[in-house]
Formats: sequence, C-alpha cells, structure tokens
Amino acid sequence: MAIQIITTRAFPTAGTQDLGFVYGASCFSVNFFQDTAAVIRNTTVGGELKSYTDMMNQGIESAKERMIENAEALGADGVYAVSIATPQIAGGAAEIIMYGTAFKYLN
Repeated sequence: MAIQIITTRAFPTAGTQDLGFVYGASCFSVNFFQDTAAVIRNTTVGGELKSYTDMMNQGIESAKERMIENAEALGADGVYAVSIATPQIAGGAAEIIMYGTAFKYLN
C-alpha cells in the first residue's frame, strides 16, 4: 500500500496510531550559467525563472521521497499535517524540507 500524504492538520485519531515526526530534506542549486541567465532575465524582461522553478520542483520531489522513506521505515500507512519549508541557504541554492506526522491504521 502506498503511503498517504495528508495536508490537513486535524486528522481523526480514532483508529490510528501516531508514529512520530518524519521529514525529508534536500538541497539543490542551479549552475553558474543558469544563475547568471536568471539574473539577466530578472533584471531585463521579468517573468518566470524556469531554472529556479525546475530546481524547486526537483527539490520538492526529492524531499517528498525521503520523507516517505522515513515513514515507511516506521511502518507507517501515511503522513498527515504535511508541510514544506524552503529556506534559502545561498544565492541560487535552496533547501527544501517536507515534514509531518507518520501514522498507522489500527486493525
């Protein structure tokens, strides 16, 4: 059974057991040329910075996979109250953290 990802904060506790906090983290960056092109685009024409969007999407997927791996290691059926934090750690680089509470359905 695939791990369920639930974003709501209030999850019914009847019939479930909380297994604790789980998270996944990833750090991604764009290369020098992508970063330079993004700066030029930002200062001249504006619009979406595709290389940064791709970097963030890749980082989110990686963080999600790692969180799911941590939940599976606990024997979880899902993770609720899932949130994402994206603090910038350097220009052209970002850390993505996805976290929540792992749970197991009681039989």
